[in-house]
Amino acid sequence: MKNSTKQYLYSVLRQALQELRVFGTKAAQVLMRTPLPRLLMLCIGIALLITIVPLVLTLFVIFMLVKLLLALVVINVRSQKAKSGRTAGDKPQWSYKESEEAQLIRVERIPYRHDDK
Repeated sequence: MKNSTKQYLYSVLRQALQELRVFGTKAAQVLMRTPLPRLLMLCIGIALLITIVPLVLTLFVIFMLVKLLLALVVINVRSQKAKSGRTAGDKPQWSYKESEEAQLIRVERIPYRHDDK
């Protein structure tokens, strides 16, 4: 059983390497036919992509961490202000008891009269 598995993996890897070699030779032939200035521009473009993509990702992560840190600081400052603003004997500004004691007021429409000139 192990021999057949090893043979299968060996044949798969051998076929993959053969296909990569064929792809490499075709790519090399295309590059040999490409003019030198175009090849230079292609290399510069690839180098810029390799340089810029990690930079952008790093900056994104840094700014998200800074935003998270600032949000935590703001939340902490607000909670400290809320705790220091009221003492142990003070009631909070709003409670459920007050909302239960509220009365319903009926508002009716008042007719509006136009002055005739």
